[in-house]
Amino acid sequence: MFKGLSLEQAPPFEAPLLFFCLALLFGLSAALSMLFDSSFGTLHLITLGFMAMVMMGALQQMLPVVVGVNFQKPWRFSLATAIPIAIGIISFYLGFCCGLNFFIATIFLGVGLAIFIAATIFKLIKVPHSSATVWGMRLALGSFLMALLLGLHFLSTFALQKGFNEHIALVHALFALGWVALLIIGVSYQVIPMFYVTKEPQNSLKLLFVFAPFILMLTTAALIATKFALLPFIALLITFAIYAVMMIKLLWQRKRAVKEASINFWYLGLSTLILLPFAWWIDGERAALLFLFGFGISIIFGMLYKIIPFLSWFHISSRGFFDMPTMKEMVNEKLAQLHFWLHVITLVTLVIDYRLTGLLFGISLLLLAINLSNPIKIYFSYKKRPSPFGS
Repeated sequence: MFKGLSLEQAPPFEAPLLFFCLALLFGLSAALSMLFDSSFGTLHLITLGFMAMVMMGALQQMLPVVVGVNFQKPWRFSLATAIPIAIGIISFYLGFCCGLNFFIATIFLGVGLAIFIAATIFKLIKVPHSSATVWGMRLALGSFLMALLLGLHFLSTFALQKGFNEHIALVHALFALGWVALLIIGVSYQVIPMFYVTKEPQNSLKLLFVFAPFILMLTTAALIATKFALLPFIALLITFAIYAVMMIKLLWQRKRAVKEASINFWYLGLSTLILLPFAWWIDGERAALLFLFGFGISIIFGMLYKIIPFLSWFHISSRGFFDMPTMKEMVNEKLAQLHFWLHVITLVTLVIDYRLTGLLFGISLLLLAINLSNPIKIYFSYKKRPSPFGS
């Protein structure tokens, strides 16, 4: 995965870090909002403010690594996309909570997300060799684009006070789910073998679990106004569950059986996908929350515990320093394990009390921030030092 990677290929650490820091702020805002509110505004603080921000930052970092292409001015690109998106998310939330006109949210979200999606898809289209991970990224961004267009349409109807279209809302939620799932699936084919020294799935299976969900989502969306939409949707959930079983098996059979919190987050997230069809059969709304917190956020937590220490180590070593702590030494493993068990308890509260979930989610994010502040501090401390290479 990282073969041939150089400092010139990778964006500066600050570029994805901007997305990660904004994600933390929005995540904490969402946790606070959950104590008092359960509107669409709060939901989108989680999905757009926290989850999408992390995923966009990770995508910007991974494109040079996995695909071999990069943005010429990554820091400017981060500012040009993250800031308008952040303003749009704030405006969106204030629209639900304070009656602010949704026109502002529509403009800023539309511009920021459209620039990010269009630029990233353009880079991915130019790739000469398409792996399952590249296809996962392409289809994930395609899903994100569909969710964006439907969301903007939805916001415009609110702005013009034209009412609520349930079918559009469902399709929007479906493609938003697809954006999260497809990106994680595509990325997992690279990061799980690299970070946890596992075997890789067969290429035919990798492609299957990228294309099948996308086709099932399109089918569900086409039939959304009919009773037949349930069939492809249930097939979609079962497909996710089979993918999860495959990846859990790979993790269980890994060559380096090191116990750490990041692996536990992967186990938890993948196990949630297996339970999702049963959860949806019992309660669709709770199943959606289980997907977000149990699958999406669990995997995001596990990824951040690997991505941020790796980026710190990589950028320091690329400047010629070799006396820095290892990736493992940068993270307090006991604190990470505490974070993991707190997150497990957070998932349990989904069936107890929404406000309690918000409280524990906020504490969970604070633990994450405390633990991952160390590799960030280490990076900036070395950045101040002159490079042994003289640059």
